[in-house]
Amino acid sequence: MVDVTQIRTYFLQQPEVAAWPELIEVWHHYAENARSWQLPDLACRAIGGAVEQAVPMITAVGCCHISIVLVDDILDDDPKGLYQRLGVGVAANFGLAFQSIAYRIIQEMDWETAVKQKMLAEIIHLNLKTAYGQHLDVQEVLSEEHYWATVEAKSMPYYGAGFYLGALAGGAVEKLADQLRHFGYLIGKIIQISDDLADVYQTPAAPDWQQGTGNLAILYARLAEHSGRKRFEVLLPQIADLAALEEAQQILLESGAVSYCIYHLLQTSREARGVLNDCVLENPMLLQKFLAERISHLFELMESSNMPLPAELAAELLV
Repeated sequence: MVDVTQIRTYFLQQPEVAAWPELIEVWHHYAENARSWQLPDLACRAIGGAVEQAVPMITAVGCCHISIVLVDDILDDDPKGLYQRLGVGVAANFGLAFQSIAYRIIQEMDWETAVKQKMLAEIIHLNLKTAYGQHLDVQEVLSEEHYWATVEAKSMPYYGAGFYLGALAGGAVEKLADQLRHFGYLIGKIIQISDDLADVYQTPAAPDWQQGTGNLAILYARLAEHSGRKRFEVLLPQIADLAALEEAQQILLESGAVSYCIYHLLQTSREARGVLNDCVLENPMLLQKFLAERISHLFELMESSNMPLPAELAAELLV
């Protein structure tokens, strides 16, 4: 796996960066938890490419990730967002800067023109699609169709682009790169649903409760027919109160909301395994393990939140 110091060195080599210490400080803030930046490295090694080839792609993807998080925290009014310290305007400006650095990295890479054009097109698609997803996310639409459209635009392109760009950097043919992009999209969907479950069982209440439409578990409890539906709606405005939160969390279990989320996780993980089985990879275990870790995270979540795993699903999760 590429060390974060290698990415830092490459990042600091970019024009204008060294003369902008505040930008470097923001980079360090996010680089402390840069595991999701390593998607291009995973894809590159899985197809048998040289690790050094992935460094520019990891840096570009990392810069995109920073720009996305900076803006997303503002739109979500996240109390933990860096904009709380920097100010909204400053944080948004940094988001523009990091996105621009990602484009420059691609532009200045020593690749064949055709490959470089594909890489640049993917980065453009990633940022435009995610921006559209963020736009959908701030609209309080009580609809499962709207939820899935938001997930497809906001949560999935980042992971798809990470694997696709890493595959191209490692020398993959277009078909294999496309397959790994599809795998990445499915990983993004798995992570979003897992995050939804994690968020609703946080204490105190996570920001998802305030919006009430952008979380699959909450959405199910509001839309599906069940005995606790009216009570759930009564509790939502009181969710800052611990007793109301605990009661609402219990309704999520009893209504089938948790099982519904797990069902979608299972379906998506099976599809992702099918995609991997169709890929011709030098090191398939790298991505098989990555997928398995995303699913095992669900067990940890259920255990830490004292959520009983539905019996009809327990055996399938172990596949």
